[in-house]
Amino acid sequence: MNKVIVSWSGGKDSAFALYVLSKQKDVQVSGLLSTTSEKSGRLPMHEVKREWIHKQAEALGLPLYEVKLPEQADNAVYEQRMKEQFDTFKADGMTTIVHADLYLEDIRQYRDKNLAQAGMTGLYPLWKRDTLEVAKEFVDGGFQAIVTTVDKEKLPKEMAGQLFDESFLEALPDTVDPCGERGEFHTFVFDGPIFHTPVRVKAGQRFETFGGQFAHAELAAW
Repeated sequence: MNKVIVSWSGGKDSAFALYVLSKQKDVQVSGLLSTTSEKSGRLPMHEVKREWIHKQAEALGLPLYEVKLPEQADNAVYEQRMKEQFDTFKADGMTTIVHADLYLEDIRQYRDKNLAQAGMTGLYPLWKRDTLEVAKEFVDGGFQAIVTTVDKEKLPKEMAGQLFDESFLEALPDTVDPCGERGEFHTFVFDGPIFHTPVRVKAGQRFETFGGQFAHAELAAW
C-alpha cells in the first residue's frame, strides 16, 4: 500500500486528484499538505484564509499539514521549509507527494527536482488529461466550487465569486484553460463525493491584490 500526501490548494484540481486516488485500492491517502503565508494567514495566490482549508480537511476526514512561509519567501526558503516537512513524512513512512498538475512541464520538473533532493517522489494522477474533460467530469461528478480568484488580464473581475459550473465553463474565452492551469483563475471546493459533509461557505466581498491584477472573492460562512 502506497501511503501518499496530497498537495492541497483547496481547489478543484487537487480535490479531483484526491477523488481519482480514492478509487485506487493500492493507494492510501494519509493527509493533505498546504502552504500558507505567515503574515496574511492565507494561501498564496488563491488568497483563501487558512481556516477554510482546515474546514475542508475536517469535512474530508483527513489530517492537514500546514507549512507556513514568510512574506515574499524565495525558492530557497520555500524548499527548506518543505524539506523539513518531508523529513517528518519520511519518518512516518510517507515518501510520495501527489500533485494535480495537468501539463506544465517546467512546473513538474521543478517539483520532481525538489522531491528527489528530499528523498521523496511525485505522483501525478491527472497528468496529460484533457483539461476540458477534467473540468466537465468534476462538475458532472457532483463537486461544487466557488471561483475565488481571477486574473483580470484574462477574465472579468465579476467572475470571482461565481460557481465553477457549466455556465462558468461556457463563458470562458478560448484563450483561457478550462482548468485555469496557467493561473487564469482559482477555486475553492466546498462539496462533492469525497466530502463527508459540505463546507458551509459562500462568496463574500471582492478584493484585489498585485496592484489590481487579481480579483478575489472573500469566503464567508453561511
